[in-house]
Amino acid sequence: MTGTSTGARPPQHHRPQGFPAESGGSTGSSRRPGGVRNFLGAPATGPARWVLALAVFGAVMGTSLGLGSVLLGNSWLPQAFLVTAMTLLLPALTRRYPRLNSVAPIAALLGWFMGLTLAFFPGTAYLGVIPSPQTVDAAVELTTEAATRILVSNTPVPTDDGIAFVICAGLGFAALLIDTLAITVALPAASAIGLVLILLPAALTTQDGIGAAGLVGAATGYLLILGCCRWYAPEGQLRAAANRAASGTLTRAAGLGAAVVLVMMLASALVPGFSAGSFPQGSRLGSPGNVSGLDPMISLGNDLRSQSTAINMTYLTSAPGPLYLRMSTLEDFSGKTWKPSPVPAGLSGTLSGLQPALGPNPAVPQTLTTTLVSVLDLSSTWLPAPLSVENVDSLRGQWKWDPSTQTITGNATTAEQSYTVTSRMPDLTPELLSAANQKPDSRLDPVFAKLPNNVPAIIKTTAEKVTEGQSSTYGRALAIQDYLRSGTFTYSVKTPVQEGYDGAGMNVLATFLEVKSGYCVHFSAAMAVMARELGIPSRIAVGYAPGQATQTTDTLDGLDLRGYEVAGRDAHAWPELYFEGLGWVPFEPTPSRGDVPAYAQEVSASNPRPNNNDLLNGSNSRPSASAPGTPSTAATSSAAATPVPATPEPARIGAGFMAAALVLVLLASPAFTRVLVRRRRLALVRGAASRRAGTGGDRTDPRDGPESLAWRELLAGAVDYGYRFDSSLTPALQGARMAALLGDGGTRDVDLVRSAYEQVVYGPTASGTPAGRDDLADALERIGAQLTGRATTPARIRAALLPPSLFSNRR
Repeated sequence: MTGTSTGARPPQHHRPQGFPAESGGSTGSSRRPGGVRNFLGAPATGPARWVLALAVFGAVMGTSLGLGSVLLGNSWLPQAFLVTAMTLLLPALTRRYPRLNSVAPIAALLGWFMGLTLAFFPGTAYLGVIPSPQTVDAAVELTTEAATRILVSNTPVPTDDGIAFVICAGLGFAALLIDTLAITVALPAASAIGLVLILLPAALTTQDGIGAAGLVGAATGYLLILGCCRWYAPEGQLRAAANRAASGTLTRAAGLGAAVVLVMMLASALVPGFSAGSFPQGSRLGSPGNVSGLDPMISLGNDLRSQSTAINMTYLTSAPGPLYLRMSTLEDFSGKTWKPSPVPAGLSGTLSGLQPALGPNPAVPQTLTTTLVSVLDLSSTWLPAPLSVENVDSLRGQWKWDPSTQTITGNATTAEQSYTVTSRMPDLTPELLSAANQKPDSRLDPVFAKLPNNVPAIIKTTAEKVTEGQSSTYGRALAIQDYLRSGTFTYSVKTPVQEGYDGAGMNVLATFLEVKSGYCVHFSAAMAVMARELGIPSRIAVGYAPGQATQTTDTLDGLDLRGYEVAGRDAHAWPELYFEGLGWVPFEPTPSRGDVPAYAQEVSASNPRPNNNDLLNGSNSRPSASAPGTPSTAATSSAAATPVPATPEPARIGAGFMAAALVLVLLASPAFTRVLVRRRRLALVRGAASRRAGTGGDRTDPRDGPESLAWRELLAGAVDYGYRFDSSLTPALQGARMAALLGDGGTRDVDLVRSAYEQVVYGPTASGTPAGRDDLADALERIGAQLTGRATTPARIRAALLPPSLFSNRR
């Protein structure tokens, strides 16, 4: 054994045991810390900074439960855990040295940047955490995508990469703000500002508000911050690991907070009008019918999931069957958000004699249909109407017709409107469609054929696979429709939310083609994009499926009209493909929804009739070199059943793996913290304690000496293995009780540590730098081995994984 012996006491100065003379002593005790170590001073021990970091982490993540009504799915949680943890880790490490406490916010800012980089851009960063110029560019791109999504979306919003990035950045910033206010500035009560920032999106943009989970999470987290700052950081100073009796503050605060939460929950259920106020439930931004102001894909998903039976409108029509009522079209496939094209300026406000920009050739037979629409519960600036509108009568307000998309929009709304629509639709047949194989007119807007550069490979691969052997535009379109309607795919409004791919975008579409489950927005988008991959112009119509027949009938100008009603659950999306000489043709790829048109059900002849090309050739058409034959049903079914290989997963850390790793880190954090505390104390006891003093000759607090550190570690080790600390007992009585846990073999080591502690604390005050005590450190190691050997297996597991000393009032 080296270092100062137990009985080494310079008699001429009568110094307490373990303290060297002003000149002499061990070599290690005469050294002076220099440079950075001298500037940083004594490193802090104990769990204070880790407990405070965990308290802030728990408060932030608990409050984030209120975002459940803002976002679809929980795929953002692992990334949020990582970013928040990194934001709080660096300031906790910085606070190891009290002189660096003032720069903890800078460390938190660096941790915030590193966490976002690791979670979202590891492939563009140095060592995966240090941002590069490419990282900045990627972050700006994600932020731009998120801004676009927010502007055109209604809550709940799908958690694509852009939205997840913004949410995680917001939670990390809230953690930085709370950490600074509660610990650095010593204003724990003001940390509520950060929690309120997390609650604002749900409070202001949703009808469900923050919800009970968000309210309880925020209240519990706030009380946790107040209690831990009261215990561990009074007046902004991290508390040393010294004795302190419980004050009961946290117990009283927890009781008060629980009462407040209970009253708030009861008030929202019992007080009339409380749930409809601006807080906690807030006001919804946008209206369900305003397709232009929100993401129609998400709006449709919400309507379908709610299965609303409220009747939105009724209509009477002279058509032989029910009609699809279009409101808007989506043709701008930017890759992340699909939206209507901007409404052109200078549109005509006259709703008579309407003609589409590139409609059917006049020689094609057409049918005139009259429809009377009565809107009951729908407020939208887009007018529900059948395809190929010719006239609209009895409509209030100012409305404009867009011949390119065949949609009607206005400054008024559809609320409580009743109007008559006359539409003229070509009589489509498989033979006629098979003959429409010419290239699209050059005047057709390029937006209907444009695709972004980042289309996943699975989309084109699938399109080519299922249309293999089809040489006509109609044959390829029918093959795609039949493939999506085959038994390979299932209709589900829940699977996309559960799997995290709800909404629009090319990545969403790629996942849908792999999982093969979704609802109308996914099926219609899949057909529209695959058609563009094959050179067929396409768009997505958004509106309502035909609805249910009623007993209502009427007669108008000699026409017999039959009635139908449309509910919220009939909200629908379907693709429309452009055929030169015929115009825009609807298809129905969604299984178990809507009605498949007769022309898209079955091919009635293997070859088109001779005069079909004559019908199509006209002002909108150019002759084709040949008229390919119509595909057979067998060929189409074979193509539809052909399996398509899935696109391999991208090389990135999976969300499940990240979540599992974070859970393991959280579970291991108490054990890891206890090991670090013990190792640090033993190092200080052995000789590193000389670094805790400033310049030579300064008086030091005996509680910072190796004897006091050894005593605290003795108590902590005993508490881990079942000893109940009682602050009212003297060290002698405490030592006797701890020795009883060890048996006869441990009494000597316990007495050594206790007597050294009593002599320093209760003996004469000494000056100078305290020396190391290897004898005490060796005694602690023997005591630790004896405690482990005598304990039962459950006690050893508890002491290792969840050390009670970290949570005891003995600090």
